[in-house]
Amino acid sequence: MTLLKHFAAAFFFVFLITTNLHCQQKPCAYKGGTIDYLSEINCENDFAAIQSLPLKNNFSNIKSVKVIYDIDKDIIYYAESKKYKYHYSFCNEYLRAYNSLEDFNTIEYSNSKSRKFGICNLNLYTASNTCTVEFFPDDKINVKYVEKFFNKIKATTYFSNHLKILNNNWTTQQWKTNANLPFIDVDEVYKGQKFQAMKTGFAYGYLRFVDKDSLIQKHITDKDIIVINGLPNNLPLCAATVTTVFQTPLCHINILSQNRNTPNCMVKSAFENAVFLKLKDKLVSFLVQNDTLIIKEATEHDAIKFWNKSNPKKYISLVCDTENDKLIWAKDLSIKDINTVGGKAANMGELTRIRFNNNQHIPTPEKAFAIPFYFYKKHIQDNHIEQLITALLNDKEIINDKQRLETSLEKIRTAIVEGKINGELIKMVAENIGDYKEHNFRFRSSTNAEDVPGFNGAGLYDSKTGNISNPKKPVDKAIKAVWASLWERRAFEERYYFNIDQTNLAMGILVNKAFGTEEANGVAVTKNLYRDDYPAFTINVQLGETSVVQPNDSIRAEQFLINFSSQISGNDDDLAVDYICHSSLQQNESILTIKEIKELAMYLMAIKQHYWILYGRLRNVSFENFAMDVEFKFYKNTRKVFIKQARTY
Repeated sequence: MTLLKHFAAAFFFVFLITTNLHCQQKPCAYKGGTIDYLSEINCENDFAAIQSLPLKNNFSNIKSVKVIYDIDKDIIYYAESKKYKYHYSFCNEYLRAYNSLEDFNTIEYSNSKSRKFGICNLNLYTASNTCTVEFFPDDKINVKYVEKFFNKIKATTYFSNHLKILNNNWTTQQWKTNANLPFIDVDEVYKGQKFQAMKTGFAYGYLRFVDKDSLIQKHITDKDIIVINGLPNNLPLCAATVTTVFQTPLCHINILSQNRNTPNCMVKSAFENAVFLKLKDKLVSFLVQNDTLIIKEATEHDAIKFWNKSNPKKYISLVCDTENDKLIWAKDLSIKDINTVGGKAANMGELTRIRFNNNQHIPTPEKAFAIPFYFYKKHIQDNHIEQLITALLNDKEIINDKQRLETSLEKIRTAIVEGKINGELIKMVAENIGDYKEHNFRFRSSTNAEDVPGFNGAGLYDSKTGNISNPKKPVDKAIKAVWASLWERRAFEERYYFNIDQTNLAMGILVNKAFGTEEANGVAVTKNLYRDDYPAFTINVQLGETSVVQPNDSIRAEQFLINFSSQISGNDDDLAVDYICHSSLQQNESILTIKEIKELAMYLMAIKQHYWILYGRLRNVSFENFAMDVEFKFYKNTRKVFIKQARTY
């Protein structure tokens, strides 16, 4: 075994590469100096001379080489991939085959007779000694050329016995059924990872080992880097995070890390790793890169200097409009109503306004309406709770005393839950529910400090179920529980960290008919989270009602990218899927059908376009890199899809 990278003695590199892929027979092809390509890869030095990091970082610890195969001439080029970042660059600059990127993309990913080349990436997954040939998801190359291409790679590489085609899209799934080629499924590659870089970045902090089940009871500060043996549902403010189980980009812990801009990664062996254990409870510097984690013992002088230089959060003021004392149907709301009903309800109203493809609507929850801030504020005033909130906000030292903070917040929550609710409000809710009295309804948090630009607020507040006709699920109890969740400690501390004005804080409620039993549920981000400026939607989906954002440690959601190159209309050529892994509840089998994915993609494109006009252009964000965080559900049996909510990512 050899070190992947060498650092000074003070540095500790966590990961090692094994290099037992072959018994080399041929002499190395690389003789030194500057090159454009190799015709053979006969040894590790050959691979190292031309490898680079992959353009897409959905997996860690990968070394990649771009491969171009001249189909007619039976010539293979292993391009020097640091010099030629794209396949087109090599075909244009070295082979002089194309002057137009548009012509290259149109011809070289098609099944056209004009096609000259086979194009793929040759990837070495260093953590698991896995070697894969990976085609682009939308490549329509004829399978007979694939066989010819693959055999050429086998004949010209030293790890030919380990080589397999990655089965990661609809096309490779068809090849696997019909072609006599070796394949490896994405789930096998995924589980071989020992490291995931979820949020890159740098931090100083004290390295603390914490059991997942006792995390909330621990005194964690923003000067701590926490190593957790599991995947917690809540994450206190901290400098950085390491988990020992896989994360998805849209799980709660990673969303919080993204919002806070704090490094986050997965290291399977963290609780047994000698480097981690040696640095336990010590002050360290901590660097997460796409394929590397570096930690070293640090001095207090350097850490304090770094902490003092950290930019303070810009003060976010809130507006609370309490003029409206009527319930408002979602169809009558827009983003302009955030200050009246909160971000979640306002965004639901915006979703109902979207039109696409000859006036089609986005499918949203039934009977959706909002309870404005007026009723929360009235409840606070009628039950004399304002003085408890004022005392909390005026106590400038309470943030440093966790016990006293929790006691004060609990008093506020108890007063809200035990307070007498406005009877007129319950009557109005019953009137809006109308003939659906036998059905459960979801009462969902919608604050002016949630789902708004600058502050996502994901997972901070509670949603509850109520039923007008069921005394076991009283509507008044559901409403008060949602209001009370505004003063949960996790929410208070997050707002404090982001320097949010809490004097004008208010809770509205979005109400809609409950979904009932779900066939599948998921979260989408309307950008490529693994490669900037490259169009794709990032999807996490799970069977039934199993949570995507707060999964059990042993349960993995399905992850894939929906790649597209033009407007999405539902036609076969509009998009392609690039699978990262399947659900652990349904291994090696997709949860959604091709038809369902295409339908979902149309809705996501319509949402992205609509909100980019509202937000993206104002922030000078490119359309490709502008993103919305969208939750969706598929009904049981009918498999009808609904968009549950959308917020800026």
